[in-house]
Amino acid sequence: MNNRSLLSALFTLTFFTALAQPSEADVKEFARTKSEPEIVQEASRMTQDGFLYFADILVDKLLTFNSTSPNYNYRKGFLLLNLDGDYATAIPHFQIAVSDIDPNYDMYSHREKSAPTDAYYHLGRCYHLDEALDKAQENYRLFLAKTKNKSELIPVAELKIIQCDVARGLIASPVNVTLTNLSFNSSMPEYSPVVSLDGTSIYFTSRRELANDASYPYKDWGINQYPEDVYVSNHNMKEDTWSEPNLLNFCLPKRNEATMAVSVNERRILLYEDSTGSGDVFFTDFYSGKFQEIERFPNENINSKFWESHATASPDGKKMYISSDRPGGYGGRDIYVSTLLADGKWSDLVNLGPNVNTKWDEDAPFISVDNRNLYFASNGEKSMGEFDILLSEFQVDGSLSPSKNIGYPFNATNQDLFYTTTTDGLRGYMATIRESGKGEKDIYEIKNDFLGVQLYALFKGLVRTSDGSPLPEDFALNFTLTCNDCENNNTPVSIFPRLSDGIFTTGLKECKTYQMSYIDANTNNVMLAETFTTDCTVAYQEIFRELILDVPSRTVTFPPDTVPVIDTIVASAYKNIEFIHYFNYNENKLTVSKGDLKKFVKSVEDQLKEGRGKITINVYSSASQVPTTTYDSNETLTKLRAENMKYDLSNYFNSKAEFAGKVNVTIVTAIVDGPEYVKDFKDKKKYKPYQFVGLKTE
Repeated sequence: MNNRSLLSALFTLTFFTALAQPSEADVKEFARTKSEPEIVQEASRMTQDGFLYFADILVDKLLTFNSTSPNYNYRKGFLLLNLDGDYATAIPHFQIAVSDIDPNYDMYSHREKSAPTDAYYHLGRCYHLDEALDKAQENYRLFLAKTKNKSELIPVAELKIIQCDVARGLIASPVNVTLTNLSFNSSMPEYSPVVSLDGTSIYFTSRRELANDASYPYKDWGINQYPEDVYVSNHNMKEDTWSEPNLLNFCLPKRNEATMAVSVNERRILLYEDSTGSGDVFFTDFYSGKFQEIERFPNENINSKFWESHATASPDGKKMYISSDRPGGYGGRDIYVSTLLADGKWSDLVNLGPNVNTKWDEDAPFISVDNRNLYFASNGEKSMGEFDILLSEFQVDGSLSPSKNIGYPFNATNQDLFYTTTTDGLRGYMATIRESGKGEKDIYEIKNDFLGVQLYALFKGLVRTSDGSPLPEDFALNFTLTCNDCENNNTPVSIFPRLSDGIFTTGLKECKTYQMSYIDANTNNVMLAETFTTDCTVAYQEIFRELILDVPSRTVTFPPDTVPVIDTIVASAYKNIEFIHYFNYNENKLTVSKGDLKKFVKSVEDQLKEGRGKITINVYSSASQVPTTTYDSNETLTKLRAENMKYDLSNYFNSKAEFAGKVNVTIVTAIVDGPEYVKDFKDKKKYKPYQFVGLKTE
C-alpha cells in the first residue's frame, strides 16, 4: 500500500471510530462523498466487523464504479445472502464473481478485480437453498478443488454435499403436509413459536418495530433489525383466524427477549435473554394480573458461562431440555436434559448422546405431550440443508432412538426451526424461510397425517365460576391421582387453570385405572372424587371434565344433572374436514346439493370411499342477540339451525346404501352469542359473525 492509500485508510477508520456508532445517514454521506479506494477500505472493515447493512450501502456505491467487477459482485452476493437471506437475487452476482477467481484475493485493495475462491461455496449455497442440487454440488466441489487447505469452509462444504444427497432422497418421496403462512407475520423476522396444547394461542418472537419508535434507538444496524420481543396471538376457532399480536408487558425496547417455552397453564414463560453476554435461560411468571419482570433461571446447572440458546420443559414439568455449546459435547451446540429432584433443585445436565447430537449444531428441542417424541433442529448429515426438524423417540428403557428427518416438504433446504405441536401432534408450528414468506423468517402452521401421538390419554378440565366472574387469580385446584396399576401409585399433581379461560390439562397413561380427588389447595378439603379407566387400544383419547366453582365458598361441583363420562377422540389417519356458513337474519336452512356444503359432503364421501370406516360430524350453531319476530326466541332459531343440519346430513348419507350407518351426526352446541343488541340490526357486520352453523368431522 502506498503512503496516500495508507493515509486515506487511516482517515476512514478515524472518521467512523470517532462516532459511537455511525448512523445510516453518516454511511450514506460517506458513500456519496468518498473515493473508490476509501469506500473499498470501509466496506471491507464493516463486513468483517459484522456491520453488514452499512457495508451493503457502500458496496452498492462500488457497483456504480464498476457493475461487472467480480470483486464487487462477490461482495454484493455475500451481503444479500447473509443479510437478507435473498439467495435468488444473490445468484447472478456470484455468477459474475466466479468468472474471475484469485486464491490470493486481497479484500482491502481497491486494485483487486477478482473474487476469492469462497465465491464457489456461496454460489453453491445459493443453488442449494433454491433446490438446484446438481448446480449446488458442482460449485461446492469447485470450491474444494480450488481453495486453500486451511479454509474453515472446507468441512462445511463437504457436509453440504452430503446434505444435497439427503435432499434428493427426501424430495423424491414427499410426506403429506399442508403449510400455511400465518396472518400475523410481518416484513421483519418472526420465529420461535410456542403453541398452547389446545391450539388457542401462540407465543412467538418478532423483530418488528415497537410503537412510537420506542425501539429505534436500540436498532442493530449491523443487520438492520430491531431488538427481539415476545408477542401472543389468539386463535378464533369459529373463523379459523389469528388475532392481531399483543406485545407482552415485560418486554423492554432496549433488550432482546425471545420465546423458548410456555408452561401448560400458560403462567410461566421460559425466555432467551443475552444481557449476561453469553445468552441464558430466563423466565417470567404470571400473577397480579400480568407477567412479572424476567429473571435469570437461578440454578447454575441450567445456565453456564457458555451459550444456552434454547430450552423447553416436558409437559409434566419434571425435565428440562437445553441446547448449549458448553464444552464436553459432541460438537457445536448439543441438547442436554436436567431432571427436577425431590428437593426442588435441578440435576446436572446430561448429554442426550450420539443418537441426537452430532459434531454439528443441534438446537430448539421440543417434547410431545405424551413425553415420547423429541423434536429438534439439526444442521448435520441428516439435514437437507441448513437446519431441519428431526425426530427421536424415547424407548421403554428411557434411551432415545436414532434420529430421523421428518421429511419434505415439512423440511426444505432452507432453515426450519422451533417446531412445537398441539396435543394430538397432527398440527404444529415452525419458523422457516420459504418463497411464500413475508419476512426473513415467518411462522407457518403445518398439518400432517403421520405424527399423531400414539396410545395416550389427556385429562382436560374446564373450571368456570357459578356467577360468570373471572377465576380468582390465587385459585389452585390440587387433584391427587392414584393409579391402581401403575408403578408409582400416588402421584400428586398441582393444577393451576389458565386464567384466560379456566382450562387445565395433564397427561395420563393408557389402559390404567385412576382414582381422582379434587382438593381445595387452601383448605386441603376433598371436594369431589371419582374413578375412571383409560382405554387400552384407542390411539389418542381425551377425558373431559367441567367443574363449577362457587367463589365465596371456594367449593367445586360438577354442573347440575351432569354425570361425568369419558369423551374419547380417536386419532385418525384422515384429515378432519371443517365447514362454516353465516346466515342472514332468521335464516336456518341449507341444502346439501349446492355451494360449500355440497363440497363438504363430497369430501366426507371421498374419505369413506378411501376406506375410512366411520365418521362423526359435529354440528355447532349460533344465533345473534338481535331479537327475532319470526321465531319464539333466538334459542329456538339456533336449535332449528342445528337440527335442520343434523336431519339433512343424516338423511342424505343414510339414503345411500354405500354410506348408510357410517356417518353419525351429533349436535355439540346450539347457542345465542355475540354483542348485546342496541337497536342497530342494520349493522350486519357486527352481528353476522354470530349467526352460523359449523361442521367438523372426527
